[in-house]
Amino acid sequence: MATLFDVPQFIEDAPSLAADRRSNAAPTQAVVVFDNVAKVFADKRGASTTALADVTLNVARGEVFGIIGRSGAGKSTLLRLVNGLEKPSSGAVRVNGVNVGELDERGLVTLRRRIGMVFQHFNLLSAKTVRENIALPLKIAGVPKAAIDKKVDALLELVGLTAKRDAYPASLSGGQKQRVGIARALVTDPDILLCDEATSALDPETTQAILALLRDINRRLNLTVVLITHEMQVIREVCDTVAVIERGRVVETGPVWRVFGAPQHDATRALLRTLVHDLPADLAERVKPLADIAQADARILLDVRFTGDDAHDPDLAGLASALSIEGSSVSFVHGGIDRIQGHAQGRLIVSAQMRASGRAALHAQIAALLERARGHANHVEVLGYV
Repeated sequence: MATLFDVPQFIEDAPSLAADRRSNAAPTQAVVVFDNVAKVFADKRGASTTALADVTLNVARGEVFGIIGRSGAGKSTLLRLVNGLEKPSSGAVRVNGVNVGELDERGLVTLRRRIGMVFQHFNLLSAKTVRENIALPLKIAGVPKAAIDKKVDALLELVGLTAKRDAYPASLSGGQKQRVGIARALVTDPDILLCDEATSALDPETTQAILALLRDINRRLNLTVVLITHEMQVIREVCDTVAVIERGRVVETGPVWRVFGAPQHDATRALLRTLVHDLPADLAERVKPLADIAQADARILLDVRFTGDDAHDPDLAGLASALSIEGSSVSFVHGGIDRIQGHAQGRLIVSAQMRASGRAALHAQIAALLERARGHANHVEVLGYV
């Protein structure tokens, strides 16, 4: 979309996004920095509530940075610090090197023209058409009509809504409304796009389409995107880096593939539970403790995990061979392998048949089997036997 940023500059004190994109800045340069940030709210009675504490994060230029946590964890407060809707109680938030908390009203106006915002519930004006909703920020800024028309037409094409330019929000689907919201957020050539639960009001199919659009915009325009969500599926689909926030504190952060492959904090593991291939109920009911194993023909269930740290994809044939004992069978009974940021990772529940007789011999056989299997996976443990 070469024409998207051809509109003449309309804010003298804010350099154009196109110029930023042509700069020689390193792609890993931090665009948003949270430096030991805390936010405390006080009510009318003087009681205080700590919404954020000791938050230190760097958002790199051009990346999609996801912030995830349960309701009330502090995600929205963190996002509002970026555009100055909230000021930190201590610490500093810097955007392109500027301390947001030190800006006066004029400085905040300038800052917010460089930061687009996409909302959960769209926030469209019902009495205005799609085109008018997108054009509104430029109209308020006094941009000439010809320039507005050129910019809006380019954005309508970018978000796939050219045919809906004269429609009103009431006639649009949820996904179409969010596309309008995204186009409106881009109309002032922002450096940063903030997304506040941008897909949580949408059905799964529409969510996928909106996430694909956000990723496409990020790649085409090298636009830095910061999004908050409570859905790990959203993080997996679109983000480069993720920060997990729990009770106002960042408890884990890193590349998405690494956090998904080997979560370190209980909060992360809890959020990932909806995506993990847990043991099906019918199998869970039949599993008995390994300490009780005695019969020679028992089948053990193994929890096999791949974190994505390896340079090669999982060797399932090698794993099956390592788990095989002469004359016995190996079955992959549940689970799957995903690919995140080029790293193959996942969890498999595997059933392997034992052949030794006597408890001591069985345990020795299982120990030898585990040693072989761990050469083919990052984590292998016995769940029990059936």
